[in-house]
Amino acid sequence: MDSVLLKEAALKLSPFERAQLIDALWQSLDPAEQAEIDAAWLEESQDRLAAYRQGEVEAVDGESALASLRENLSQ
Repeated sequence: MDSVLLKEAALKLSPFERAQLIDALWQSLDPAEQAEIDAAWLEESQDRLAAYRQGEVEAVDGESALASLRENLSQ
């Protein structure tokens, strides 16, 4: 399949389907390295969840977090 046609088809996918495609393509580049990255992110997410449950960090909704990032980037 021509890469231009492939790109056009991919852009017609839902955001979730595009994310799945990105993940599959990324993993195809170096699956061994991806397993290591996935393990590190799993550990990080477990640490963050534990910190949240113990009251060490406060949750912020996505819209507020993005608005804060945008504000800091524009300064």
